[in-house]
Amino acid sequence: VYLANFMALVVLIDAYCTCAVIDSRAAAHAPNLAVVVISDVCLALYTLELSLIFFVFSHWHVLKDWMMVLDVIIVGCGWFEIIVQNANVTEIGLMGSIKVTRVLRLVRIFRLIRLLRRVRTLKELHKLATMMATCIRTLLWCFLLCFVVMTGWAMLIVEVVHPIMQEMMARDGTLFSSCEFCSGATSNVMSANLLLFKTVIAGDSWGEIAVPIITEHPATAIIFVGSQLTIVFGVVNLIVAVVVDTFAEARDNDVQNLAEEMEAEIQQDSRMLAKIFERIDKDGSGQLTLEDLVEGARTDAAFQSRLRVMDIDENDLQQLFRMIDTDESGTIEAAEFIGPLSRWAHDSKTAPRFIKYNMLQTMHLQEDLIELSADCFNE
Repeated sequence: VYLANFMALVVLIDAYCTCAVIDSRAAAHAPNLAVVVISDVCLALYTLELSLIFFVFSHWHVLKDWMMVLDVIIVGCGWFEIIVQNANVTEIGLMGSIKVTRVLRLVRIFRLIRLLRRVRTLKELHKLATMMATCIRTLLWCFLLCFVVMTGWAMLIVEVVHPIMQEMMARDGTLFSSCEFCSGATSNVMSANLLLFKTVIAGDSWGEIAVPIITEHPATAIIFVGSQLTIVFGVVNLIVAVVVDTFAEARDNDVQNLAEEMEAEIQQDSRMLAKIFERIDKDGSGQLTLEDLVEGARTDAAFQSRLRVMDIDENDLQQLFRMIDTDESGTIEAAEFIGPLSRWAHDSKTAPRFIKYNMLQTMHLQEDLIELSADCFNE
């Protein structure tokens, strides 16, 4: 836990240093030497941690986790950036306008994802990041679907709306003079796609083109309103539903994460039950008698709530005591108290458990009677 918190602090420090370096380069200044040194130290710590993970666990097993693959890419880009800087290579040969060091520095921003992995207390934020990573492929397909639908409406706009715009601009040359984009917004399919994105999805500048055209030719409202209905209320809402469904399916299949969540809940529940046990154990002997259990059910509010959730009233306490007292010593120790109550409180099977217990007791009595009868007949 301490190591995870330390690495989370390292991630935050490194993120600050990365932002400082990016700001310095944007201002055409050399980055502060202390910031660069701290960033390199963080990279060394990442490398050390990654080396230890590869040393302890199997290489292929580790690489099955996408977060570990991301770690490898980030660390590799970090060292490659240092090599490029020392070699005085500032530009990529095939893409001279893109600075190598700036591209590699942007990759290091993704180290912030490690913070979500280290600090498990940020559960909601961790779920958001996990959902985003899980739904990347779904989002790509959704983008393709949205683009196809928009392209269909864009072709209709070019065929129908573009001649109308040409006619309107021919009559009034100052109609779209305040908007440089508007005059060619319907001239081709890609421009019409951008127009739909601006007006329908982004909700920007709806009145610059759509309103004047609809006012001049009301029938064109079918195109503009229809595109909004199909894209916003149809495709976009469908994307949300599919993304949520994809994450729910991925979460159900994420056995490791579910096991970790269950383990955390069990540990928290066990600590709460331990406090209840200490309050009920008035004499501090570390053992509870049936009288102590009944008295605790009457006086301790937290214990009352737990018994109410388990659908156990005061008449069932004697049978509950016998079920918990597995060694039949007549007293309940802390482990005997915490274990069953922690497991049983999260389901609604208290009545079946009582029935099963009574059936087992009846079967044991029958076996004893059979043995006793056999002994009597043998005599």
